[in-house]
Amino acid sequence: AVKLEHHVWACTTCGACVYSCPVKVNHLDVIYGVRRALVAQSKVGKKVADVLMSLSQYNNTMSMPNAGRHDWLRELGVTHIAENPEAEYLLWVGCMGSFDSRSREIIKAFVSILQRAGMLNKVAILGDEETCCGDPARRLGEESRFQEIALNNKQIFEKYNIRKIIMICPHGYNVFKNEYPEFSIKLEVYHHSQVIQKLIADGKISVKDGKEALTIHDPCYLARYNKVAEPQRKILIRLGEVKEPPRRGEKTFCCGAGGANYWYDVPEEKRISHIRFEELVATGASTIVTLCPFCNAMLSDAKRTKESAVAVKDIAEVVAEKLITQPSRRPT
Repeated sequence: AVKLEHHVWACTTCGACVYSCPVKVNHLDVIYGVRRALVAQSKVGKKVADVLMSLSQYNNTMSMPNAGRHDWLRELGVTHIAENPEAEYLLWVGCMGSFDSRSREIIKAFVSILQRAGMLNKVAILGDEETCCGDPARRLGEESRFQEIALNNKQIFEKYNIRKIIMICPHGYNVFKNEYPEFSIKLEVYHHSQVIQKLIADGKISVKDGKEALTIHDPCYLARYNKVAEPQRKILIRLGEVKEPPRRGEKTFCCGAGGANYWYDVPEEKRISHIRFEELVATGASTIVTLCPFCNAMLSDAKRTKESAVAVKDIAEVVAEKLITQPSRRPT
């Protein structure tokens, strides 16, 4: 029984089993069902219990008070939705983006891109009113908590008439796009790579051509679950030479954090993140480009363990470094 429980918690919910199944059996439904039963019996590890407690006490996964969670963003000129009710997009910063110092750098890079494009006034944040998206609660089997979070967010979205939302996290992207409609919440959901690619295509920002060798780590919840794999490639072919790993796009390989596995200590000697990192390094690229704060954290950890010189950067950071000060005019 203990071994079975381990396998249930060790699943990253990457969806590769469902994708590969010739008769499309959804194995994840079984995994989630068992997790819900284990949570109901309080059969969870300490890290999982701590995350669920954090969601209950703080409305985020980081055990941090919500007060002032976006003060640093306001210092960058990003307005609260109450101050800018005409904003076209809500920037959902997320738990990692709000509290994790490394993920904040990703948000800052994206904000700098929006600023260069003259789009900053079209984007607003929720500040202290932002909570978790609920994805970790549902993946961990705490369904009632997930529903509470979703309904609370529904009230906030209705309060500010929010229709369009930008995410840096594919897990939030997936839950808002595909699972919130269960609660009659309909949003236009954009991943920040989609926004950046459109800004480049529309001539709102210009980037320097480069020769750097880049490889892409496609997040499972972006490329496999939601089939978003082209925007990142259209961006990077402008910035350098793209060296693809064998497992990419819908056939990507997990970083190891999905399914709330970020908070589960897998006892196996060979970690998933290390396997994936080695695959990406084998492409010969000098930079691994990520599109998810969790992927970035997992691959950065593998980089430290391997003492590798390969850089791990989010796509927003790579683009921000290549911005041309004066965007070139498009031919009329």
